[in-house]
Amino acid sequence: MSAPFSLATEETYLRAIDRHEARTSRAVLTFVVGGETYGVDILHIREIIKMRTLTEVPRTPAFVIGVISVRGLVIPVLDLRARLRLEDTPLTRAARILVVDRDGEPFGLLVDAVSGVVRFTESEIEPPPATLNVADGSFLSGIGRYLSGRRQRMVILLALDEVVSFQVTR
Repeated sequence: MSAPFSLATEETYLRAIDRHEARTSRAVLTFVVGGETYGVDILHIREIIKMRTLTEVPRTPAFVIGVISVRGLVIPVLDLRARLRLEDTPLTRAARILVVDRDGEPFGLLVDAVSGVVRFTESEIEPPPATLNVADGSFLSGIGRYLSGRRQRMVILLALDEVVSFQVTR
């Protein structure tokens, strides 16, 4: 007859931590902008679409490159490279528009390429470096680190609310 208890070993403890972290992990869609890997929580992604013709809107900030219609909704599209003040380079066939959702309001984010989905536990996400000033650091929600093969990779996690917040002046 077996005992109704289990032995408290380091192995069972580590397995319990792994199960807990698996439940508290978050999925992040990773993409490339200006040669760097960025990420947004997958819960904010509505869809990923190929680049299409945009309709320009006058008197908008330079990073708002126009609007598109997706399933009858007119959505502003932000050039993420311009929004993050990165060097301008020509688009390739890999360019995509991420349709993201912020409080029920859709936005398009133009990115160079989509990489995939990575799961991070909270212990794998660090706060943005304190050396960044407020203007530069406001778009960042953290830095995620993960192993890909034998190499450690980093993903710059974006604060979506800050990235898509802007005002159009008249």
